[in-house]
Amino acid sequence: MRRQLTITLSAATVQGLHDETYALYGFTAVRYGPRLTMARSFGGGYPLVWLRQTTYLENNIVTFDDGVLGGYISVTPLVENAVVQVGATIQATLGQTISVDTNGQLTPLTSGSPGVVSILNTDQAAWTCGLTQTIGAGPAPTCAFPSHGGAQDMIAPTAKILVMFAIDSIPQGAAVSTAYASGFLIDFASEAERAVAFDIDTGWSAGGATWARAIAPGADLGSLLITS
Repeated sequence: MRRQLTITLSAATVQGLHDETYALYGFTAVRYGPRLTMARSFGGGYPLVWLRQTTYLENNIVTFDDGVLGGYISVTPLVENAVVQVGATIQATLGQTISVDTNGQLTPLTSGSPGVVSILNTDQAAWTCGLTQTIGAGPAPTCAFPSHGGAQDMIAPTAKILVMFAIDSIPQGAAVSTAYASGFLIDFASEAERAVAFDIDTGWSAGGATWARAIAPGADLGSLLITS
């Protein structure tokens, strides 16, 4: 479904963010399964910087579509702060399996597990894999997991995204495990549009709405954005 987030800033906040070279960052939450086996490593995966925007005004609209998905593989080693480069990608739908062969070729299969995109590594070599999701005008990777030989990763998008303003130092596609500024976790499960506000001193607000949750700097992004 196509979603829209409106972020309202005061004129003083806009000026302060520009003066201090802040960027708007966005992450999207995923489900990984069928179940998580390690409490803190989340299947060895990381949330990726999905959105990085350095231009903003008093009213800012972020559009994305959690129904337009792709599966990808990468040769980027999966470590903290690695910038994952998509090596091969293919359109994907929930309930579908994507087969990865020896040469890194992706083939969509008609069978799969309901509600998830399954990425099946038919080789004995390791890859990094994950989902892409449309943000703005095009797709961007949202998450990254190790894909071991003969293994299958099962991933699905959710209707939750996390946004934060922070010093412009992290590129899009970076693997991040810790929130480097205060953020707002926003749930679009019941609505296609949400509106929030940000003040450079007082932080995020949504009029006390239950669909928005403040996230403190230093929070563990893995437990917030990768769920079973």
